[in-house]
Amino acid sequence: MPEVPVHGNFRRYYGMRNARAAARAQKDEVYVTRDDIDERVACLLAWLAQHSTEVRRIERILDVGCNAAKPLLELCQLLPTPPKYVLGVDIDAELVEQARSALRQAWCERKPRATETTVDVMQYFPGCFSSLLRPLPFAPESTDAFPARVHFVQGDWPQMAADPEGFDLVLCLAVTKWIHLNQGDDGLFLCLSKLAAQVRPGGLVAIEIQPWRSYEQARSLSKELRASHAQLRIQPDDIEWILERLGLVTLGTIGQGTGQGFQRALTLCQRAKATEAGKGRVETVPLFTVRPNK
Repeated sequence: MPEVPVHGNFRRYYGMRNARAAARAQKDEVYVTRDDIDERVACLLAWLAQHSTEVRRIERILDVGCNAAKPLLELCQLLPTPPKYVLGVDIDAELVEQARSALRQAWCERKPRATETTVDVMQYFPGCFSSLLRPLPFAPESTDAFPARVHFVQGDWPQMAADPEGFDLVLCLAVTKWIHLNQGDDGLFLCLSKLAAQVRPGGLVAIEIQPWRSYEQARSLSKELRASHAQLRIQPDDIEWILERLGLVTLGTIGQGTGQGFQRALTLCQRAKATEAGKGRVETVPLFTVRPNK
């Protein structure tokens, strides 16, 4: 019997949410053409291009609940400057393996940049060769090449140790509902607190918050989720307010999903730049503080 995706760990997820990719959903491949990338990645890239002087350089990226990592890998390949360190975390070991396979496939199919015209560079590995022969070996860890800096880990991110270096960009795409239903208000608050703490000063959080109405369908997946749903006090509409109390500034909505049932906003938040007086400090928020005007 197929495993019930009680953590939102759906297979073929990107085909479900992206109408343009639905016809290709049998493989969940990674595409890096501008016309067919994940709409959330397209919105984020457009925003970063328009506000490049207002945010810190994206050198370290974290993807919480990365699934098979299609958006993350597209983002890494399309950023003007490749990031130096990328970490994708998912609770599902099978999805983590899919993400690693997608990384290898993306590496094999990576074409030279338009400015690279030497003979050696232009003789890149044709995409079909990874199927006809075998995938290319990854570049050595010591290089700054695209795949060597991308890592995938299986685990429950809110419960994992924090990265002491922090991140310039944290992706939290369609994850909050599943953490909320599985770990309750405490678990959601822990996740949001950790998101805020892991963002470097001037860094960004791109968060796709699932609305309360979507909880109704999700809770039907198991009796445990139904029981948890009945105990929840925090609402999805509270999440931005909580993040602001934790030291982030909401910059606004930068995009909207387009797939059937996935018309959700992508919200961008920024960690205030550090000052000597309050460097590294975030406000402590009591878990059940009543939100004003609610």
